[in-house]
Amino acid sequence: MGKSGHYPCRSHATSVRPARRKARPIVDAGDRSLNAAAIAYYVSSINHLRHVADRGCRARNAVLRSVFNPRRSPRIMRPYLSICAALAVAVRVDAQQSDVRADSTSHQRIQRGWERSGVPALNFDADEGFGIGAAAELYNYGVGVRPYRFTIQPLVLFTSKGRRDMTLFFDAPTLLPQEWRVSAFVGSERQLAEPYYGVGNETVHDQNAERAPNSYYYRFGRARVRATADFQHRIGTSSAARVLFGVGFARSTIDLTPFDSGTTLLANELGGRTPAPERANYVRAGLLWDTRDREISPHNGTWAEVLLQRVTKRVGATEGFTRWTTTARKYVPVTARLTFAQRIIAQGIQGVAPFDELSTIQSSFKQGEGLGGSSSIRGIPKDRYIGKALLLSNSELRWRAVDFSLLGRGSFLALSGFVDAGRVWQDHFRIENAFSDLHASYGGGVRVGIGPSFIVATDVGHSSESTASVYIGLGWMY
Repeated sequence: MGKSGHYPCRSHATSVRPARRKARPIVDAGDRSLNAAAIAYYVSSINHLRHVADRGCRARNAVLRSVFNPRRSPRIMRPYLSICAALAVAVRVDAQQSDVRADSTSHQRIQRGWERSGVPALNFDADEGFGIGAAAELYNYGVGVRPYRFTIQPLVLFTSKGRRDMTLFFDAPTLLPQEWRVSAFVGSERQLAEPYYGVGNETVHDQNAERAPNSYYYRFGRARVRATADFQHRIGTSSAARVLFGVGFARSTIDLTPFDSGTTLLANELGGRTPAPERANYVRAGLLWDTRDREISPHNGTWAEVLLQRVTKRVGATEGFTRWTTTARKYVPVTARLTFAQRIIAQGIQGVAPFDELSTIQSSFKQGEGLGGSSSIRGIPKDRYIGKALLLSNSELRWRAVDFSLLGRGSFLALSGFVDAGRVWQDHFRIENAFSDLHASYGGGVRVGIGPSFIVATDVGHSSESTASVYIGLGWMY
């Protein structure tokens, strides 16, 4: 950092490039493992990147100083060490491909055959606690198919705050004939202490209510089994417009008092009567518009969708309701390495929906949760605000700082700053007060990409309800 408090511009970075090249040989490509020195190198690389930011991006510099300043947030640095440890295993589960060719039109390479990547799910999430398990991503590229021919993503995760997940996600953009895209999910998800603060945009979090013996006052238990399948096909000769048809099955069992604790907010609202097991089986349809230059780490384009989901007793559901979701995502290239990414979601529910369905945010790819948490408003506790309608905005500035080769695989390191904001309504969407009483957060993140598809991610969010919420996972939020 210079004397002025700003990071030097990119043109000044050339003087330090030889030092960076000298540090890279500490990785032994022959043995395909990262030793302690390699881990130290990646930690030092993060600090080094602070000296190559553009002088004119004052907002981005402020975010970087907030995230990387150990005097202000000493705990924030710990997750970045976790990323380095995860990279050690991710590289050992290395790619198996028949051919890799450079692509002069993008930062990525044209990959062929198989790529296998994985990390130990030994991480930390502000809402889920410390976790242990394994997350893997297997990609088949066929003969240079983009973004991939199909991917298989298994996950086994156990956390200190009671999450027990075993799931499998499958996505095949070009596997089926006639250019049909199929996505599927199946999993068993147990949340022994799922958050519940009530319904509405002004619910109260009284920490005194969580004193013993009611330590889990704002929690409930849920065991859920889900299976979904979606099919997409382009409309006419357009490569951007697509139609979607999907089906889903979900069965949930509710526990009012996790770990046999004292009373809970949910138990008080339901008068101590445990709900019967619920089924939320559905059919859905939608329209999509996708002009992204690439699906993973897009730099330019639009990804928008309108989805209509019908949960009905005709397909075995316990109750009947309709969920509509409109999502617009825009990626604007500011420079060759700087991308502004914006997402806006509006969603509403009509009918009788179980309370635990109010936190679901519908998507054509992977569903999210909120408001609050790693997939909606980072820095606000998970599912802090839920309702039958919601409005959500996510704004990110993503800087692809460095491209490098890691054991023969094209890799990159990216930094980001973000602002998240949103609100919910207890009953239905009201446009007249859509931009009042918003709940907001801000923060920054780091992404390390290994190969064309695998990305290890860390975000740190700040809000009035949390000083520094840390989220470690895979990929970008959107």
